Amino acid sequence: MVVTYPQNKHVQNGREFYPSSLTAKPRVEIQGGDLRSFFTLVMTDPDVPGPSDPYLREHLHWIVTDIPGTTDATFGR
Repeated sequence: MVVTYPQNKHVQNGREFYPSSLTAKPRVEIQGGDLRSFFTLVMTDPDVPGPSDPYLREHLHWIVTDIPGTTDATFGR
């Protein structure tokens, strides 16, 4: 699975993004071809409400489950 924001900002484990740089929706590509494979995509914010005072800690924004491994860019349109 590859997740990319505009300006070629690739999402990777541990990479931080500022909210101001994420104003457009990301492009999500599933790189599989197996009909038996399914993926889960989770978006969280690890320091709610902000980095200077993260008293609420991690917040789940959304979760999408059972994404087929054969999904292409037209899925969900």
